[in-house]
Amino acid sequence: MEEKQEFDRKENPLTTETQYKQIERVLSFYPLEVKNIHLKESRSGRTTWEIETDKGAKILKQAEMNPRRMMFIAAAHIHLQENGLPITPIQKTKNGALCIGAEDHAYVLYDKVQGHEMIYYNTDQLSETLKFAAKFHKASKGYVPLKGSKKRSRLGKWAKLYRWKLQELEGNKHIAESYTDDEFSRLFLEHVDSILERGKKALKSLEEEPYQTWSKQVIEERSFCQQDFTMARFTEVDGTAFMKELHSITYDLPARDLRILLNKVMKKMSVWDHDLAIHMLSSYDSINPLTEDQYKVLWADLAFPHLFCSIVHKYYLGQKRSWSDEKYIWAIQNIIAVETSKEEFLKQFSSIYSEIKKKSGGMKDE
Repeated sequence: MEEKQEFDRKENPLTTETQYKQIERVLSFYPLEVKNIHLKESRSGRTTWEIETDKGAKILKQAEMNPRRMMFIAAAHIHLQENGLPITPIQKTKNGALCIGAEDHAYVLYDKVQGHEMIYYNTDQLSETLKFAAKFHKASKGYVPLKGSKKRSRLGKWAKLYRWKLQELEGNKHIAESYTDDEFSRLFLEHVDSILERGKKALKSLEEEPYQTWSKQVIEERSFCQQDFTMARFTEVDGTAFMKELHSITYDLPARDLRILLNKVMKKMSVWDHDLAIHMLSSYDSINPLTEDQYKVLWADLAFPHLFCSIVHKYYLGQKRSWSDEKYIWAIQNIIAVETSKEEFLKQFSSIYSEIKKKSGGMKDE
């Protein structure tokens, strides 16, 4: 086994010899015989290795986060699994722990699950992803974190976030006005006033009862959202979506997951596709039907210009240093196209709500 590991270190080098020894030590806490370690990916504060063991292939993830935060996520992973969600099992340590902490980072070990790639441009797979999201939100109810976990919540905090983003847009507007020859700033200024107006209306709607009522309901149910459903975290097993890992969670409304996923898909399409949006929401509603008031909250979050705020924030703070001016210009043009074409969809709430309920199988609101 030593000769095999030495070979793999040369072919698939880990960052340092010290890190390799640290991984070996982490794996020693598990009831497994390690046969091979292969570095899969290292980026954005997360590194993953594929581990060959006597009990099958495993995936070891290292995340730069407070270990108490990883406890919050790992226990939620088990909660979802115990409630029947199709999600890969977590491998427990010899002492029954769900994860291993090491100063400012943590490790968790999963089973490797074989399946087929899922993509955004396959409507059937999109439908399965939305059905999975619905099952996820239902299965999340009743979650009680382990003692000592570091929790995260955005319940009741949407208004604060909206205000901060709108204030930043106002500040960036003043900056852009001094960049008269900058094409990105020209495009930004051409649309920022209408975007600000829509954002302020969305903020105002959070003062109304639907948002307050749903927030209280989620607090009572002790449910959570995933924060960032992406196809990269799924594989297709027997025609349905299967989650390979639980990246993160927070206590928040299901609407947040729906908004993020809808915006992500439409950004890839470069236009807000009404029929596709209805198809996606109908798929979700067929499993976890939302009330009319809950859809009004989703509409407010879709109306708020999250995508526009994000690209403007990146540009004026220079966050994407590898991006050329041309790439930034393409990105804001793409987002303006999505936000502009979304307007008509947002105006048709009543008819679209009826269409969603019709296509979801006529399920009544819970």
